[in-house]
Amino acid sequence: MADTATTASAAAASAASASSDAPPFQLGKPRFQQTSFYGRFRHFLDIIDPRTLFVTERRLREAVQLLEDYKHGTLRPGVTNEQLWSAQKIKQAILHPDTNEKIFMPFRMSGYIPFGTPIVVGLLLPNQTLASTVFWQWLNQSHNACVNYANRNATKPSPASKFIQGYLGAVISAVSIAVGLNVLVQKANKFTPATRLLIQRFVPFPAVGPAGDGADASGPAHAHPGATPDRHVHAGENVISMRHVHPFVHCPAQHLAQFLPHNRCSIETSQLEPEIAQATSSRTVVYNKGL
Repeated sequence: MADTATTASAAAASAASASSDAPPFQLGKPRFQQTSFYGRFRHFLDIIDPRTLFVTERRLREAVQLLEDYKHGTLRPGVTNEQLWSAQKIKQAILHPDTNEKIFMPFRMSGYIPFGTPIVVGLLLPNQTLASTVFWQWLNQSHNACVNYANRNATKPSPASKFIQGYLGAVISAVSIAVGLNVLVQKANKFTPATRLLIQRFVPFPAVGPAGDGADASGPAHAHPGATPDRHVHAGENVISMRHVHPFVHCPAQHLAQFLPHNRCSIETSQLEPEIAQATSSRTVVYNKGL
């Protein structure tokens, strides 16, 4: 009996210690401090955590209900901060913050690396033909556009033409740059075959860069500031930050550098577009500038 009591006491102490390691829960706020590089890095890892892709429907309902109980002050005794943070992570990974509808799995932030990595491999394949270059650039920009649309700011309806325009601009610019650079490299007689192959490996980088900016124009890049920015910034900051997932796969050091500056800034409403400034009575708003 004494051994059993000792074991139970040790387990309870361990659970209490694990719970105390988690910061006090704040609904709708990041778990990790955004004022430090490490905090921003941990927050980003939470966003792209692919384990949330395997959350069951029952677990999702439980997470949503737990957060609703917390919001209405009806939380059952014994719920830890760790459980609340985990529930919020699950909800934010699966449900759109504005519509509360499930985001199609390949277009979730947590699915960007698992579903995007095969595209990255395709972009970097050697000795590509014109057809394969066009195909992989088109597939990459199509995936980016779907991710942007699925995670858009949905507080106000946006015309479909805006998204189509951004998508077409991204595809055309990416394909044009990739094909054009490949043709130039192939016609450069001064390069040895080995050098030419090496240069061709880097063609996708300048191709996806400008196209990424074009794709973001179709997303909610400047729709976050408003009367209630916290809820709406969540969807927007994910869309902006995920532009750099591909460089993260290619070059981790480059992506880690993105977390050095603080990405949440304030701006006076007088400097905003009129339609955004009219959405709030505040003199200043906080926005996410992306990575």
